[in-house]
Amino acid sequence: MRHRLLSIALVGGLAVVWACSNGSPTGASMQKGQGAIAMQLIDDPPALDSIAAVNIFVVRVDARLKTADSATADNGVEGNGDTSARDHVNRDSTAWVTIASPNKLFNILALQGSDTAFLGTAVVDTAKFRALRLIIDPAQSNVVLKNGTVLSATSTPSVDFFSHGRHGILVDLDNDADVHEGATTTITLDFRLGESISLRGRSIGHDGLAINAVVRGHSH
Repeated sequence: MRHRLLSIALVGGLAVVWACSNGSPTGASMQKGQGAIAMQLIDDPPALDSIAAVNIFVVRVDARLKTADSATADNGVEGNGDTSARDHVNRDSTAWVTIASPNKLFNILALQGSDTAFLGTAVVDTAKFRALRLIIDPAQSNVVLKNGTVLSATSTPSVDFFSHGRHGILVDLDNDADVHEGATTTITLDFRLGESISLRGRSIGHDGLAINAVVRGHSH
């Protein structure tokens, strides 16, 4: 089973320019006691323009039968997760079943277009999984800038991963992961890096970055 992890979509923006007359940005004359407001729309260079690599350490991927919210996905992420998948699928719909344990660093920025990263496989009883979570380890993750600077959770400036320990990210599934007898179900995870990463201030070099992962999933 092949998985595609972390594709990236970059969307360009707009720039609006208008002419000014008589030294006024609005072109209108002002009376005593009046001022003017000028609105501008620009497309700031995204944070990704200065980044060479976004290395995320993926511990494992868990699934469960019952739907979950973000708080539930981030609960109980320490340890190795459930390994006896067959028993848990039939016994408890709220149990997280580990379906992949890569324990590996992935450069998310390198996974563009049709590039894929294999996470792993699992054999489970036939079931319909309605929730998925991606567990990362910020302590083993980092961001490399194009000038060679490496930012981590403990560097100065740093990368804020919104969690000091392992972090469970709820995957936004657009359909259930339905496992059929004798068949292979492929789950594609799309790490939306453009939506996940942002500047903490005016510049990366001075203020660092924040990563609040947005991950979407599709089963087929």
